[in-house]
Amino acid sequence: MKTKLTYLGGATYLLEIGNFRLLTDPGFDPKGTERSEGPGHDLKKIMSPPVPADQIGRIDAVLLSHQQHYDNLDKIGRTLLPKAGRVLTTKESAKVLGDNAEGMAPWDTTELKNNSGETIRVTAMPAEHGPSPEVRAATGDTMGFLLEWDGQENGALYITGDTVYFPAIEEIGKRFKIGTAILHMGAAKIPAAGDNRLTMNAEEGVKVLKIIGAKQALAAHYEGWEHYTEKRDGIEATFAAANMSDRLLWPELGKAMKVNI
Repeated sequence: MKTKLTYLGGATYLLEIGNFRLLTDPGFDPKGTERSEGPGHDLKKIMSPPVPADQIGRIDAVLLSHQQHYDNLDKIGRTLLPKAGRVLTTKESAKVLGDNAEGMAPWDTTELKNNSGETIRVTAMPAEHGPSPEVRAATGDTMGFLLEWDGQENGALYITGDTVYFPAIEEIGKRFKIGTAILHMGAAKIPAAGDNRLTMNAEEGVKVLKIIGAKQALAAHYEGWEHYTEKRDGIEATFAAANMSDRLLWPELGKAMKVNI
């Protein structure tokens, strides 16, 4: 199946795989939106989406790493969920969302099927939204996704979701042949978590790419919100220092990029 990926800012990608249209972590609130998720956890959006929510079109499934943070599911993004065929997310998030949300535990699998006879196998990937049990208890459960379908030339598509590097990523690399990864980086920080990062920095992104053996990666979760502390220039410099610049793709914001997977 031919694949086109459209980067929509923040953690949001539109994945067009064959006749499937999948959306990751829907974020469509306008620039200047401010949200409070508790003391020391105020978020401000600093860019508007390149494509408005009402122009996204049909969504067969939403791949939602978690629902509890506005930079992964904002107010306008939340309105898209009932319109999607399915919403795959953590068990914790599914209980909150209800309706068409389906909870998955790490390593659970399900299949997406369409009227064209195409199938995508989706496996829930483990993720840790912080470096310690205390931070993770405050941030809540999160997850990534692994997508497999017949005819992949280089291996599966892995979406890390919001996570820092942790040992289970090595297990992901052992269990699956991965050709392409969408890496949630940006080194997100909030005052409530102190100096703890809630997502990977570029150094961890390089480490993950080496471990899973993917030939190419796309960045996510590095622009659009004030609490992302590592921007594109820092990510590029780190990948260049690791001699891996050629493995990092930068799709133009809001423009579909054909990707060989």
